Amino acid sequence: MAPERHEGWDRVLFAGSFAPACSQPVQQLMPNLAPVSQQDEDCLYLNIWTTEIALNYRNAPVVVFLEGEGFISGSPNRFPGQDLAAEGVVVVSVGYRMNVFGFLCLEDTEVRGNMGLLDQYLAMLWVRENIDKFGGDHRSVTLMGHSAGAASVLFHMISPRTTGLFHRAILMSGSITSPWAHSQNPSNASRAIARSLGCHTTNNSKVIVACLRNKSTSEILRAYEAQYMNGNWSVLALPVVDSFLPEIEQYLPKEPEEALRSGLFLKVPILTGITSHEGSIAVSQLGDLLSQGFLQMRQFILSSVIPSILNRYGFTNHHTFPTIVALLEWQYVDSAPHGDSSALLTHLLDMYSDAQFKAPHEKQLKLLSHSSSDQVNFVYAYRFEQQGVDMYAKTLNVTGSAHGTELLFLFGPTLMQQVMGRRFTPTEDRLSTGMKRLWSEFIRQGNLSPSPYGYGVTWRRYTPEEGNYIILKTDSTQPPQQPVLWAPSSNANAKYQIRLWNDLLPKFRNVSNAFALKNFRTNITGLNLSNDQPYRNAMYTLIAFVIVLLILLIVCVVLLKRRAKERERDLF
Repeated sequence: MAPERHEGWDRVLFAGSFAPACSQPVQQLMPNLAPVSQQDEDCLYLNIWTTEIALNYRNAPVVVFLEGEGFISGSPNRFPGQDLAAEGVVVVSVGYRMNVFGFLCLEDTEVRGNMGLLDQYLAMLWVRENIDKFGGDHRSVTLMGHSAGAASVLFHMISPRTTGLFHRAILMSGSITSPWAHSQNPSNASRAIARSLGCHTTNNSKVIVACLRNKSTSEILRAYEAQYMNGNWSVLALPVVDSFLPEIEQYLPKEPEEALRSGLFLKVPILTGITSHEGSIAVSQLGDLLSQGFLQMRQFILSSVIPSILNRYGFTNHHTFPTIVALLEWQYVDSAPHGDSSALLTHLLDMYSDAQFKAPHEKQLKLLSHSSSDQVNFVYAYRFEQQGVDMYAKTLNVTGSAHGTELLFLFGPTLMQQVMGRRFTPTEDRLSTGMKRLWSEFIRQGNLSPSPYGYGVTWRRYTPEEGNYIILKTDSTQPPQQPVLWAPSSNANAKYQIRLWNDLLPKFRNVSNAFALKNFRTNITGLNLSNDQPYRNAMYTLIAFVIVLLILLIVCVVLLKRRAKERERDLF
């Protein structure tokens, strides 16, 4: 059910400890941050960090932080806000329902979906009405999210109900253009869970819900966990487009990507970025696979990982599917030297990073900075590349910045000590200080150009034409006074891999759908097509276009392989 306002209380509330996290699977996607041990369905609470100065002057800017991994698990209690609040901002973190408890949907008014987003929305309303009591200014609110929290921020930006609730947005390591961010088949996951619990004996939503309410939390979570542990994320309970509701009740009436493309989103300054190795969160879930040999890992990638990723991108087993698998095999698998498990692991990490984070982030950047509304939006883009902190050392042994690493620096030094059990090095401390000052400057002003405090290069806003962003990192071989902002280097191969996901594969998904349409038409029997000559001509034209595209793809693969062989000859 949708959240409701608390009726209030007439006593002193002792707020010195965290409330329980919302119900979630035992196996969490980022357990290194802190194990989520205490859980309860009574979990809709806020955490607030403020300073004495803010309480005295009552006009400090506010940042509301949303976190979570894949809308499956998470807890705001893992992120201590006192170090960021010390920069002169009021920090608020929000608990919200996830997984089946936050996004169960049967596409009707009885089980509407998006309850987790509505939890966040009600929290924003509370902040607007009450944050002045904590020294915050409700007219200066920044909504900041990480991973699923970043996707949540974008959902609130395209919702018609959030105008005036926040004035800036920070999006870290998450996009609504990512295949994991929202459901294309809203009721499938919910009905599958109900069916596995013996509650889908009818299509009547009230009967289904009544049956589910008689199940324990652990029973429901086990049924949910069986779905995503299977690897079939295309049927998970996720945020949905709720245009099936009466207009007055809709929260997300438009397809997210179409809303961005049409300019139907809240125009506020945006700070957004990713880390260099975002795919670490996915690879770390593979567990025992990483200890197996090269051939076993290679076979698993070809038989499971690539089909799973393509499934989430909307592909089915039509004519182009084997060709696309071969293309991804050449790009990410064959390029690893035979027998080199470490290199293959790195390429697997690259594939997850590209498919689930980097390519969606690039697409979202372009849509946010310039939509069809022709209204310029101020967007600042970054890439976090600090090395030396391996959050997944127990399962991975790779260099680079893993998913979530930037949070150690934004909420450090307390979070660094909490997660890694050590203090910052001098260069890490400078990066953390720089990040907190840059983020707090954006929270105050919504403007980072020119960059404050002299931290390196000028941070200019992102434009699709220039594609400019900055790198956040330090170099341990340099003195602590070095910059924390760097100009990016040009990487043609990285740009090619992004275009592979954003430009080439969508064209072949349409080709796949075209073949499905052709097969559907030819399987219809008993129809008189003598008057359908114009449609026949259109169909033949479409088939010819598909054949041309397939030929072009084969030519591209041949040329790329030939170029790779030439590069190998040049090396020797």
